[in-house]
Amino acid sequence: MNNSKEKTLGRNCQLLSRNVDDAVVAVTWPKCPVQRVNLKLEAARSKARFFQEGLKLTSTKNVDFRQQGTINLRIFIDYWLLCQMLSTFVRRSEPHVLRKSCSKLCHVSEHVTEVKAKNGCTACLGILNDDAITAAIEKIASEINKQEYDCNTFTCALTIPIAVQLRERSLQINLSQKFEFPDEVIASLKRTVPPIKEVWKWIAFPKIENLTAKMSLPISSTCPFVVDVFLVYSQDEEECKILLTMCGDTFKQRSQQKRKFSNGVFSRKSVETAMISTTDDQFVEHYPCPPTYPTSKASIDLVTCTHASFFIGGRYTKYSRELSQTPWFIGGEKKMETSVQELLCDQILKFVKADAMKFLSSGREDVDVRTLHSGRPFAVELLNPRVTKFTEARLKQLTEEINGSTNLVHIVDNLQVISKDQLKTLKEGEDTKTKTYRALCLCRSRPLPSLDPINNINNLEIIQKTPVRVLHRRPLATRPRTIHSLKASWISSYEMAVLMCDTHDSEMDNHLALDHKLLNQVPDSKIDLFILDLTTQAGTYVKEFVHGDFGRTKPSVCEILESEVDIVALDVMSVNLNWP
Repeated sequence: MNNSKEKTLGRNCQLLSRNVDDAVVAVTWPKCPVQRVNLKLEAARSKARFFQEGLKLTSTKNVDFRQQGTINLRIFIDYWLLCQMLSTFVRRSEPHVLRKSCSKLCHVSEHVTEVKAKNGCTACLGILNDDAITAAIEKIASEINKQEYDCNTFTCALTIPIAVQLRERSLQINLSQKFEFPDEVIASLKRTVPPIKEVWKWIAFPKIENLTAKMSLPISSTCPFVVDVFLVYSQDEEECKILLTMCGDTFKQRSQQKRKFSNGVFSRKSVETAMISTTDDQFVEHYPCPPTYPTSKASIDLVTCTHASFFIGGRYTKYSRELSQTPWFIGGEKKMETSVQELLCDQILKFVKADAMKFLSSGREDVDVRTLHSGRPFAVELLNPRVTKFTEARLKQLTEEINGSTNLVHIVDNLQVISKDQLKTLKEGEDTKTKTYRALCLCRSRPLPSLDPINNINNLEIIQKTPVRVLHRRPLATRPRTIHSLKASWISSYEMAVLMCDTHDSEMDNHLALDHKLLNQVPDSKIDLFILDLTTQAGTYVKEFVHGDFGRTKPSVCEILESEVDIVALDVMSVNLNWP
């Protein structure tokens, strides 16, 4: 190619570069404040080889897509169009065709600029406009700072109008038809042009970082703190209605079964699936190419901040026989003033400033059953917590505050931060752990039987039907259980005297683990009480194992001793689980 042709080609390329923003980018992407590119054309032959590599031009050192935190989207679009057009026309050595195409690009109606300023970009609906991004950044930063999360990182989940997908598809088809791009060029366009979401994040994240002093992370990373940003477009559903005719029965079924498809008729996933199965010819039949100018701009609707659940766990002991594990309601009326859950969790919830919590424990004790010694393992799942940074000193302080606020329950040792994986041990232990109990039993038969038949038993297999007392809330079932060990002994006269005394000896009381007030059930002055120590499989109904539950538990202590035996009091001595 001679020098005159090369100069002509260079002038036309510069003309294209100056006008492509008003002609093409005006109907595809909004303007972004970027540094102009000084495209220097080399010899036509070397340029042809260079442009044949397509979008590899964008990876050269001369193009910085994140200069000072601002994405040079304009540079990217200009380069992409120039690369594709020059690679086509230089190979054909037809600069006059390029001049003709440049003239078409420059011939744009005067109202384009006015419409764009009023209603935003045809493709992104104004999402990437400077004013829109600034408003979104201010609202996001304000919400993050107001909530006072102590997490040092954040990520954004941006929800944009679904109509953007349709408009992007329309513009891709329009550009390919207008410039007669081959299939491989169109495929390159789809792969390489960054999604609007990514462009928005490239622009917004650095500014949000400056306003919140938090570091941004990509959405693909495991960041516990997520900011959900919802952008809305008033004509979104109206534009999506075209899918009802374009995609056959897919969306008709969703529109008729609204209860099943509660996430909306036109969900993002369903539209993406529909776009994959729809050809360009089918799309053009139903949707305008290029898309029409929007009648309104997309705007920020809602910003919500959510932190992943945080877990704190430990072991608790319970000293009251009038305290339920969780709040107890019957017919909508609360039966007891408080519960283990409330005594433990209310202060934890307040301490970490969480929205809500879930109480998890390794099994549960009845209202009239105490839990002693090493205590029962428990965990608290804190939903959307603000405070998640805990030192040993802070955990100790929280433990002391809880223990000092009540004498009904007590946290053994200190609370610990628990990972989600550690909860598996707590849940798996429901089926594999064993429990050790101490029961005060009353023998109503005369003469008193020998306790030797009980003391000689190990690994006793029993069958239990759902007890009568819990049939109203548990399904009727037959459960095999194992009693691993049994040991029984009659209470001595000295122990009986201690139990009946108002002033307790702490060592003796701890050994017997009984409440002397319950001994009012003794029918006469004879000592017909015995202590039963037993280790059982998790899930065993110990009370029913003692008295037989009208024959629903077989064998039972009644059946083994061939006497009428009842249970006066029961304590959980240990939950044999290595946790936390």
